[in-house]
This record gives sequence, C-alpha cells and structure tokens, in this order.
Amino acid sequence: MKKIILALCLFSICAYSSDIFAQKGKGGKKTTKVTKVTKVHKSPAQKSNVAKVHKSPGKKTTVVKSKSVKVNKYPRSKVVVVKPRKVTTYTVLPAGYTTVVYKNKNYYHHGGYYYNYVGSNYVVIPPPSGIRINMLPVGYHKVLVGGAPRYYYNGVYYRPVASKYEIFTPAPGIIVPVLPEYHEEVSIDGITYYEYNDVLYTTVVATDGTRYKVVGRLQ
Repeated sequence: MKKIILALCLFSICAYSSDIFAQKGKGGKKTTKVTKVTKVHKSPAQKSNVAKVHKSPGKKTTVVKSKSVKVNKYPRSKVVVVKPRKVTTYTVLPAGYTTVVYKNKNYYHHGGYYYNYVGSNYVVIPPPSGIRINMLPVGYHKVLVGGAPRYYYNGVYYRPVASKYEIFTPAPGIIVPVLPEYHEEVSIDGITYYEYNDVLYTTVVATDGTRYKVVGRLQ
C-alpha cells in the first residue's frame, strides 16, 4: 500500500513539473512590438522674392511674379567728362512737331527728338520719364525686358501704357544696338562709360558686332 501511495505522489510531482515547463515554453516569453519613430527636422521657412501668392475669396489663386532688380548707382562727384555731349540749338522747331505737356511743362517732340525752349532758342534735350506719346518714332528698336516687349530709340525707352507709349528709365542689363546721338563719354574711377539722360552704358561684344549694355545710373 505504501508503494502505491509513493508511486502516486511521484506521478503527481512529475505531472506538475511537466505542466510548468510546458507553460514556460508556450507563453512564458513575451513579444514586444517596437515601432520606429523617425524624427523629421524641418528647415526654417525661407523668404522668397520670386513669387508672391495672393488669394481672393471665391477666386482662383493668382501668382504674381516679382523680381527685385538691383539698380547700380554711381556718384556724380566721381564723374570725369572725357568727351562732352554735343549741344544743338534751333531758332525754330521742325515742321510737324507735337507739344507734350508733362507736369505743367511743355516739351516739343519730333522724329524721336525732344526740345525745350532755353533763352531764345530750342535745345535738344533728354526727355524725363513719364512722358507719353501717341506713336513710336520711325526706326525704333524692339528690346525684351523680363520677356516683355519694350522699344528703344535714340537713348529713349518706351513701354505701352493705356494705348500710348510712356518713357521709362531702363534697368541694368538691357542691351541696345546703338548709342544715343547726344551721349557723353565719361570716366568713373578710371573706367570709361557712355552717359545719356543719367544712364550709363558700356560696350559688349556680340556675334553680330558691338552692342551697348546699361550698367547703372548717375545719382
């Protein structure tokens, strides 16, 4: 009887141990799911002057391109005149001239030239920016400024405005085929420029000959 009881005890102990080892092998080891988080570093927002976006309620987004153009200004105090401009005076205006009133002042225009009354004569002058004329002078040259057509004749630049042509001051970089007739040759810090209406030019070599590039303005 004692042997039977001892055998039953040993059997129970073995069964209990087997159950413990089975549980450890089946589910004792825990599995942890790891999610890798990548930190994204964002660069600080940079300002841009290439395109400005304007949004209007109920309308499509309109992108207005704006490009800042550096205007090179040269001090008049450093200008040394190498070859002065030619001054032409007339006692009477050419037939067929037109009178242009700008800022309460009369300017006389004919064939791409502008005149002012000085003393007792009429003098050929460079016109101020802002004057508008009805027709371009014969023989004008077409130039592109930022992809837009502009017109050049005898040192004067025109752009279409309200069915007319308005004189404007050119920005550096514009290249024209010929210099204005009444230009002046000057030297600034030992460098030679051509000046007309406070605009400075330098020569550039193109495949079809010498051209003249706007480099800045006198101030």
